[in-house]
Amino acid sequence: MTDVAPDFVVFDGGTNDAQSIFRDRAYTVGTYAEELEKTLHAMERKWPTARIVYVAAHKLGSRDWDTQVALREATLEACRKWDIAVADVFGETTFDTRDDTQRAKYTFDDLVNGFPGAEGSGTHPNEAGITTFYVPVVSATLQQISSR
Repeated sequence: MTDVAPDFVVFDGGTNDAQSIFRDRAYTVGTYAEELEKTLHAMERKWPTARIVYVAAHKLGSRDWDTQVALREATLEACRKWDIAVADVFGETTFDTRDDTQRAKYTFDDLVNGFPGAEGSGTHPNEAGITTFYVPVVSATLQQISSR
């Protein structure tokens, strides 16, 4: 562990929360929003000089749509409140694993020879999904907040 603060903190969330809220009924969107705000506040306290970026995951064919939309709204509201940048893969790309062709091509559930495969459930992006959809959006967001 180091005492040096990072320049950037890049994180994502909501994917497993969507499953826990909809399928497992473990908690509510309201509880998610409260805990997210606590997390954002903790990150800002721990790394006051770091630029924080939330990565909004792609549209997931493996999660309930209405739950995804509710979590997205709660997350974007919290990010606005805490002035957190958003790398919006959900809103700025066509990556949507409700489309079976995209699900098969860009997601994985299992490793093949130590690397992410394909034909996934629609949740976890494989290398092609990350390279095609995530890297451009995250890179652009980092460049944008670096120039402030």
